[in-house]
Amino acid sequence: MPHLPNLRHLRLFIAFADGGSLTAAAEALAVTQPAASQAIRSLEQSLDATLIDRAGMEMTGEGRMVLERFRRIFDFLRQAAGTSKSATARVESRLAWPHVRSVAAFAVHGSFSAAARSLDQSEPAVQRAAREAEVVVGTPLFEGSGRAIDLTPAGAVAARQFSLALAEFESARIQLMEARHRYEGRVSIGTLPLTRTFLVPDAVAVLAGRYPQAQFEILEGSYDALIGDLERGRIDMLVGALRDGFASKTLHQERLFDYELKVVGRAGHPLMGKALITPGDLAEFSWVVARHGTPSRHVFDTMAASFPDNHPARRSVESGSLNAIRGVLLKSDHLALLSLHQMRYDLEAGFLAALDCPLPTSRRSVGLTLRRHFLPTRLQSEFLTTLREASAGLSE
Repeated sequence: MPHLPNLRHLRLFIAFADGGSLTAAAEALAVTQPAASQAIRSLEQSLDATLIDRAGMEMTGEGRMVLERFRRIFDFLRQAAGTSKSATARVESRLAWPHVRSVAAFAVHGSFSAAARSLDQSEPAVQRAAREAEVVVGTPLFEGSGRAIDLTPAGAVAARQFSLALAEFESARIQLMEARHRYEGRVSIGTLPLTRTFLVPDAVAVLAGRYPQAQFEILEGSYDALIGDLERGRIDMLVGALRDGFASKTLHQERLFDYELKVVGRAGHPLMGKALITPGDLAEFSWVVARHGTPSRHVFDTMAASFPDNHPARRSVESGSLNAIRGVLLKSDHLALLSLHQMRYDLEAGFLAALDCPLPTSRRSVGLTLRRHFLPTRLQSEFLTTLREASAGLSE
């Protein structure tokens, strides 16, 4: 687990930037000038950077680079306190990284015992830090007792803001390394089924070849789980089918390309080569369908509504796993709704084929979901550019 410098030291550096001198910073935080100077040196050592030029007592380029990140960290922490001025003041003066980590880890892992294991600490230490965070924030963050402890609504907000603060500090570290041409940071990508087999792997391959020391984390999961990870800063972006009517105060969508779903089955399927495929023909076969709430499932349900009354839709398999869908299609006469991009390798190899069966309501958009005010590192920004470039010309 990387070392985190004292949050008070970050505040001192911000006060130096605001006041223009170490003396002013020391006065603002009610410490002596030698103590302030020592705090800044400790901060520089933890970052392996020079933030202040002692000769002229001016901020260095590295100092200017991290200043915005440090301000954003405290913006996130203050938002955890809500609108209370007294709580905001306590957060700025008394909150420490152990408080932040303990609440954030509880939100991810769902219990103090699991949070303690993830932090490699004792459960009493993690629970004590989390309860201290409640006092600092000035509102209950947890409810229940024993094994039935959960976050309150205020606790969920605080956990999200704490997680974003942790991610922001890690971005500051990465940004300093990038300035020295050391691309050793991480890009964490949440993926939905449509982009797991072609767009995201293609972009990762390009960037991994360009920066062999960089790390790329590709995460799968349900849409709701990945949206939660994105809001907490657990992942940097979500790539996949966009949601109609999407509205969020914290996230926004960006379209990359459009696609159409096709009815797909194994090569040699009984319906392959049929000149005119009717809803009744489609109703004769079992289907592999996407999960409820997904754009693909909505298209299927709309199509199935046209099946004859005596042939209800046979949703015999429900899965969001492309490997599972592929396996069922190859070994049976099941059908599925898929984009040609998803199955391009199997289509090219002749294992699967698309039926000549237009679906007029199947056009959808693929894109990015990002945090509002997301400030990417250079590596993250370059990955986003690569995704956008790789998406050009993909619209079906």
